[in-house]
Amino acid sequence: MKPFFKWAGIIFILLIAFIVVAPFLFKDKIVAYVKAEANKQLNASVDFGDFSLSLLRNFPNFSLSINNVSIANKDEFEGDTLFAAKKMSVTINLMSVINGDQYKIRKIELDEPRVHAIVLKNGKVNWDIVKSDSTTATSETKPARFKMNLKKLEIINGYIMYDDASLGFYTLLENFDCITSGDFTQDIFDLQNKGTISQLTLKYGGIAYLNNVKATIDVPLNVDMPNFKFTFKNNEIVLNELSIKADGYLAMPKEDIDMDIQFKADQTDFKTILSLIPSVYTKDFSSVKTKGNFSLEGFVKGVYNEKKIPAFGADIKINDAMFQYPALPKSVTNILADISVKNPDGIPDHTITDIKKFHMEMAGNPVDFKMHIENPVSDLNIDGFIKGKINLSTIKEVVPMQGSDLNGLIDADINLKGRMSSIEKKQFNEFNASGNVTVSDMNYKSPDLPQGMKIKSMSMNFSPQYVSLNGFDCSIGKSDIQANGIIENIMQYVFRDSLLKGTFTMHSSLLDLNEFMTQDKSAKSGDTTALTVIEVPKNINFILKSSLDKVIYDNIDISNAEGTITIKDQTVLMNNVKMNLLQGSMIMNGSYSTQNPKIPVINFDLNVSDFDIPATFNAFNTVQKLAPVAKYTTGKFSTILNYTGALHPNMMPDIKTITGDGKLQTQSIAISGFAPLNKLADALGGMDKFKRTEFSNINFTYHIKNGKITTDEFPFKAGSVIGKVFGTTALDQTIDYTMKMEIPTSDMPAGVKTFVSNQLASINKLGANLQLPEKIDISALFGGTATNPIIKTSLKDITGNVQEAIKTQATQLVKEKVENVKAQASQKLEEQKKKILADAEAQAQKIRDEAKNAADNVRKAGNAEADNLQNKGSNFLEKVANKKLAEKLRKETEEKAKRIEEEGNKKADAILNKAKEQAEKIQ
Repeated sequence: MKPFFKWAGIIFILLIAFIVVAPFLFKDKIVAYVKAEANKQLNASVDFGDFSLSLLRNFPNFSLSINNVSIANKDEFEGDTLFAAKKMSVTINLMSVINGDQYKIRKIELDEPRVHAIVLKNGKVNWDIVKSDSTTATSETKPARFKMNLKKLEIINGYIMYDDASLGFYTLLENFDCITSGDFTQDIFDLQNKGTISQLTLKYGGIAYLNNVKATIDVPLNVDMPNFKFTFKNNEIVLNELSIKADGYLAMPKEDIDMDIQFKADQTDFKTILSLIPSVYTKDFSSVKTKGNFSLEGFVKGVYNEKKIPAFGADIKINDAMFQYPALPKSVTNILADISVKNPDGIPDHTITDIKKFHMEMAGNPVDFKMHIENPVSDLNIDGFIKGKINLSTIKEVVPMQGSDLNGLIDADINLKGRMSSIEKKQFNEFNASGNVTVSDMNYKSPDLPQGMKIKSMSMNFSPQYVSLNGFDCSIGKSDIQANGIIENIMQYVFRDSLLKGTFTMHSSLLDLNEFMTQDKSAKSGDTTALTVIEVPKNINFILKSSLDKVIYDNIDISNAEGTITIKDQTVLMNNVKMNLLQGSMIMNGSYSTQNPKIPVINFDLNVSDFDIPATFNAFNTVQKLAPVAKYTTGKFSTILNYTGALHPNMMPDIKTITGDGKLQTQSIAISGFAPLNKLADALGGMDKFKRTEFSNINFTYHIKNGKITTDEFPFKAGSVIGKVFGTTALDQTIDYTMKMEIPTSDMPAGVKTFVSNQLASINKLGANLQLPEKIDISALFGGTATNPIIKTSLKDITGNVQEAIKTQATQLVKEKVENVKAQASQKLEEQKKKILADAEAQAQKIRDEAKNAADNVRKAGNAEADNLQNKGSNFLEKVANKKLAEKLRKETEEKAKRIEEEGNKKADAILNKAKEQAEKIQ
C-alpha cells in the first residue's frame, strides 16, 4: 500500500504542477490560432486587450478570458462596431487542445457585450463579414480549428441593437441579461433560455410600438438540429406587467422558414396592457385603480422567404375599462377598443386592419377613432374618422406629469374615405378627406423643455389634395415662429411611406437656436458644448422660405437673415441665405446632411464681407485651431471660401476632414502680442515695431486640407517694411512660414547702425565716400508652434546683411572709378589716334595736291607745245602731218600727267595706311 500512496502522491503533485503550468504552455498556441482564424476568415478588424488562461477555474477544461474584444466593420460600414465586449470568457475542452485537431468550445460568457446589427436599404448587412474567396473553399475541405461543443451561453448587461432600413424595423435591448443552456452536442435536446431586459424598444415604420419596456423572457425550446426545428414549450414573455404565452414551432430545414405559432395574453386584467403606455407606466403604477378587461390573441402560420410571408392575425378587445391614480382627482373612463389585423394567406395585399371602435373619455374629454383599411399594397382603401375635443389642462389631473405643465385646447374632426388611386390620379372628387385640427392657447413645459413652448394658434385643414397649415403662431422660450403653408402627399406618407412634401413661409423676430440644441445626457454637468447630432428627418421634401430678424447660435448674434431652405434626402440645403453677423455680412450656399447620422457632412460656399476678426476668433473653434494669429489681431476681413467636411457627434467640426479653398482680403489690420512676431523682433536685435505691426491691403489665397491651412505667397506692407509671406498652420498649431522682407536701414536697431557706421567711417578715411544702404533684404523662417515659435534669423544675420550691402556699395564705387580711369585713358588714346590719322591725312593731302599741280603743269606745257606745232606748216600736207604730231603729243602729255597723279596718290595712301597701323597698335 505504501508504494501506491507514494506514487499517488507523486502523480497528484505532477497533476497540480501540470494544471499550473499548462496555461503557459498552450497560451501562445491558442492565441495564435485565434488570430490566424479571424484574419483568415473575416473581412473585419478584430482586436482584443489583455487575456488569461487557466485550468483551475473549470478543470479539466481550459478557461480563456479576453478583455476588450471588438470586431469593427470595414468598407461601407466603416466606423460601425459590429461587436464589442468588456470581457469574453470561453471554456475549451482540454483534451481537444492536447490532441490539436479541433478546439471544442463548451461555454461562452459575454460581459457587457454590445452588438450593432445593421441592414441597409439595399439589403446588405454588416454581419456578413466572412471572406468569400478561395479561403472559404479551403475551409470546406479543411475544418476550422474551433468547434461549437456548447453547453452554456451567458450574456451579462448586454446592449443589442438591430436596425433594418430595408424593412423600417428597429429594436434595441438595453441591460440584457440572459442564460442559455443545453447540450449542443446532441441532435435533439432541450434548450433553456431565461433573461431580463431593462429597456426594450421596438419600432416599425418610425412608430414605437414598445418604448423602453421592461421585459422578462422564459423560453424553453425543444431543438431538433437535423431538421433545424425549434418547438416552443410553455414559453412566457412579460412586457412590463403584460404576460404573453406562445406555443408552436419554427423550422428552417432549408432556405425557407416554416412556422406555426399561436400567442395570447396570459391575463385579462386591463391594468396589464395599460402598463405598455410609457406615460402611464410610472413608479406609481402599482397603486393605479383600474377596472375592465381585455383580450389579446393571435397567430403566425406558414412559410417565410424572400417572396412569401406567412398568414397572420391578431385581435385586441377592451371592454368598459378605466384607470385613475389615487393621488389625482380625475380618471380616464369608458375605454372601449375592438381592433383586429387579419391576413389569411400570406399575401400582403390581403391584409385587413379593422379598428372597429376606439373610445375613451379623458377627464370628461371624449376621443373617438375608427378605421378600416384594405388592399394596403395594390390600392389602399380606407374608411375612418377621428374626433375629439381635449382640454390639455386636464391631462395632469389624469396622468402624473413629473414636473411638466400642459394647458390649451385641441379640437380634431377628420374624416377619410376612398381609395389611394383616386388621389394618385388626381380624381379628388372620389376621395373624401375633410376636417380640421385646431390648437389654441397651448402651453407646455417639462424637464426636457424647461424654456416652455406656447402655441397661440394653429389650424390644419384637410382636403384630398393637401393639408393647409394656417395661422401657426408659436413661441419656444425666447424664440417666436409664425408660419403658413401646405403639406402634400400626407396620405401616401402615412400609409405608404411615400415622400412627404411641403412648402412654407416662416418669420421670426427672435430665434434662439441654443434653446433647441439637444444636450448629451452623458456630458458632464454644466458642459453645454456636449451636444448631439441634429438629425434631418427622412422621406420629406420641404421648402422653407424664411425671414428671421434675429438669430442666436452658440455665442453668435445674427440679424436680418433671409433665404430659402430646402429639406430633402436627409439634407438641409441653403440657397442664397443672407445674414448680418460678426459686425459684417455673409451670403451662404451649402448643405448639412445626416444621411449617415453618425457622421454629419457639411458643404458650404461662403461670401463674407467685413467680419470683425476678434469676434470671428471667439465664435469659431475652427479659426482658433487653424488661424491662432486671429487672437492677437484687430481689424476686419472679407473672404470667399468653399469647403467640405464632417462633424463629430457633438456637432463640432472634425477639422482633419475639412478641405477647402478661399481668398482673403483686408484693408488694414494690426497684430499685437503674437509670439512669432515677438520673437522676430527680439531676433532682429530689438526691432519692437514687429511686436505691434499694422498691415495694409493684404490679399492672398489659402487652402485647407488634412488639418492644415496653407497660404500661397502674397505681398504685404507693414509701415516702411515690405515683403512676401507663405507657409502653413497645422491642427496642432505647428507653424511653418517664410517671411521675406525689405527693411529700411533707418529702422535698424541702434547697435547695428553704430557698428556699421564705424566700419564705414574707417573705410571712408581711405578716401571713399560710402553710405548706409537705404534697404536691406532679410528672410525669417518660423517653426515650432504658434505659442512657442522657433525663429531662424538673428542680429548677426542683419549685421551681415548690412555689411554685405556696404561691400556691394564699395565694389560698385571701385568699379565706377576704374571705369572712369579706363574712360579717361581711352579718351587720350582716341585723341592720339585721331592726331596720327589727322597728320597722315594732311601729309597725304599735300602729296596729292603737289602731284596734281605737277600733272597740271605737264598738261599745260604739253598742250601749249602741241598747239604751237599744230599751227606750223606751209602747205596742206605739212599741216596734216603737224596736226597728227600735236594729237600724239597731247596724248603723251595726258598719260604723263596721270602717272604723276597716280604716284602722288599711292604715296598719300601709303602714308595713311601706315598711320592707321600705328593707331591700331595704340591700346
